Amino acid sequence: MPKPKSFTKQAKIKPKKQTSLDTVEDFQAAGVDFEDAAGKWRAGDAAKSVRFFHRAVEMYNQGLRKFPQSIDLAYNKARVQLDLATHPILIDQLQRPLEDALEEALVSHRYALQLDPNNADTLFNASQVLTAIAELKATSEDSETADTEALKVLQEAIELQRGCLSVQERKYQEFLDQEHAGKGQGEAATDQATQIPEPEDGSEPANAVEEEQWFNIVEPVTCDTLIDTVLAQLGTLTTLCSIINSSPGIGPAHVLSWVEELSTDLLQKVQTFSRHQPSRLQEIVLARGNLASATLETGYRYRRIDAETYKRERDAAFELQFDRSVESIIANARSLIAFNSALAEAENGGVQLHSTLRWNALTASIENLKSASAIQGVTQQELATTHILRGDASLYLCAMAFPPVSHQAAVNSATQNAKNAEVYYLNSSRLTRDEEEKDISLLKSAVAQYLQRYSLGQGQDDVGSILTSSPRGQQWATKQLEDMVAENLVSQALF
Repeated sequence: MPKPKSFTKQAKIKPKKQTSLDTVEDFQAAGVDFEDAAGKWRAGDAAKSVRFFHRAVEMYNQGLRKFPQSIDLAYNKARVQLDLATHPILIDQLQRPLEDALEEALVSHRYALQLDPNNADTLFNASQVLTAIAELKATSEDSETADTEALKVLQEAIELQRGCLSVQERKYQEFLDQEHAGKGQGEAATDQATQIPEPEDGSEPANAVEEEQWFNIVEPVTCDTLIDTVLAQLGTLTTLCSIINSSPGIGPAHVLSWVEELSTDLLQKVQTFSRHQPSRLQEIVLARGNLASATLETGYRYRRIDAETYKRERDAAFELQFDRSVESIIANARSLIAFNSALAEAENGGVQLHSTLRWNALTASIENLKSASAIQGVTQQELATTHILRGDASLYLCAMAFPPVSHQAAVNSATQNAKNAEVYYLNSSRLTRDEEEKDISLLKSAVAQYLQRYSLGQGQDDVGSILTSSPRGQQWATKQLEDMVAENLVSQALF
């Protein structure tokens, strides 16, 4: 998720030790001091960093009880709470459910927006809180309506992002107008002194200020600022389509048309913005490819396009990736795997009709991931991702060997595909730093071993040994196996 925005920063000069908290500036200074301390400890001692952030929030709370109309205090409080609820290092140190932390951050952002409805910072950050809430709801298993609720939250996030972009575009145009007017006036104005004159005797000026002072530094909106906001909105639209794709039928019939209309406008804008920032082109192209992949999948699942159109337009979207980075290659591989899943799950033809398209997509994804893992500078976590995705693609290939698909190439290589999957999952378990991902990889590796024996005709072994061997318990392992069946990674008939 993008980092919280901070277009308006508080600058501090001539600091002094606080002895009392009497003004907004006093509370602001004390809160920022706690934030500075938290930042210093973030990497070395996350728990200590969180404690300092909580002290900052409490300081802003104290200030708001005394000055409830302070926009700066309200904004800073909300921003810190967003950081606490979304930063990967800090989340692990939360002493309460993540959902509660996000909801608290949302309440604070709503309050800040009541004080200043057109604050671009607050609009953007509030949308990030909503997006995080939606993503959490979409992965929740506690409610049958979680996906529907996630869609509503995402739609609100998109509206806030649209409001943010509108404010930023207006401010950017004002900045350009002022810049143009300034050029026409020459340099005379810049020569006028604004400094406090020094007395001839060298003493301090009579109006010199020795106390701590605060003032706003309003950073101008730039093309980079606009691009950041558009990319965040494209990402939110991609997430919205992904949720619809995982639960077909939950979105209204018009949702795809709405997404396409909005994304077309955004892509036109970002193309204009990028003319001044060519270094952002690859980032833009990747976001466009991810969104295209998600919307095409939605279109196919809603029977608006056929499989051949889906494939052709998906391929075209990723052919535009002119920088073969690890991120773009992994994104393409994920898209190919999603293409396979859509064709396998949607009833847009017989299960055997598109088996060749699926086979080709999966083998292409494995080749892409292989090339990504060989790129110099690939991180350990990225390498783990390439292995777990190659394991998934290999299991999908193995699953195609069994009825009702029984694709001939898959039948001929079922044992080898299962063996490959086992190796990839084991590699992922050794490389990943995520403990749950490690356990998932080990469970999938055990399933791949089982499929090897099954494909060799060695009979249907007791699945109980797979379920009881998981360190997270049999209930967790059963749920993971059910998910694999639901995703068509393995056939339910085999268990």
